Amino acid sequence: MADLREQRFCIKFCFKLGKTAAETHQMLKQAFDDKSLGQTQTYDWYKRFKNGRISTDDDDRSGRPSTGTTPENVAEVRDLILQNRRLTIQDLCNTLGLSYDGTVHKEFVPPGQTVNKEFYRDVLKRLREDMRRKRPEKWCTNDWVLHYDNARPHTAYTVQEILAKNKMAVVPHPPYSPDLAPCDFLLFHKMKIKLKGRRFDTVEEIQAEMQTVLNTLPKKDFQDAFEKWQERWDRCMRTKGDYFEGDGAE
Repeated sequence: MADLREQRFCIKFCFKLGKTAAETHQMLKQAFDDKSLGQTQTYDWYKRFKNGRISTDDDDRSGRPSTGTTPENVAEVRDLILQNRRLTIQDLCNTLGLSYDGTVHKEFVPPGQTVNKEFYRDVLKRLREDMRRKRPEKWCTNDWVLHYDNARPHTAYTVQEILAKNKMAVVPHPPYSPDLAPCDFLLFHKMKIKLKGRRFDTVEEIQAEMQTVLNTLPKKDFQDAFEKWQERWDRCMRTKGDYFEGDGAE
């Protein structure tokens, strides 16, 4: 977090010199390169100093710690789930006074590019950088997990190496289980609805429209996806890994 505070000093310095927020952001990018604060964070801190803030420290937090991953919270969550396996994530948050949020990272595979182990390894690197920019507190503590299927590029040694090196936790995925992947049961379905029956002349047009669809998805859709993800994992555990279709596990 030291480099983040250093950049806040720079933002404060630029403000006092009469630089605009846009100029300040460009100077940070020039000075810190890919480790610079994102535009939103830069503009936010610039506005704080403009409004009279002096300190560059993080805001004081009251109540529970900023991360919910404490031994006490973990124990409470475990006990609540054992008492009622049908509790939703929102139910748990409401009971414990926690909140949960995330970040959306998307990439378009360049035309002609094969999604191989090298490409996926680089995607993970960019994902980590995206987390560092958007959720620095999660990035610093590694208080987040990955979930992806068992496609060969995902399980390659070079990918496992970068996961281990950066201590990135991964939720295991049972084989032949596309119904457990939120992209398969939520995102792709919603995109198909929006794009159905439309024709595009260029790849760029398709990408632009897909970006529009992503931007217009409400936060509740992502929350619902995680609720369904939890329900589907629960069903998978109840069947002890046996194969089933539809609601066969109910």
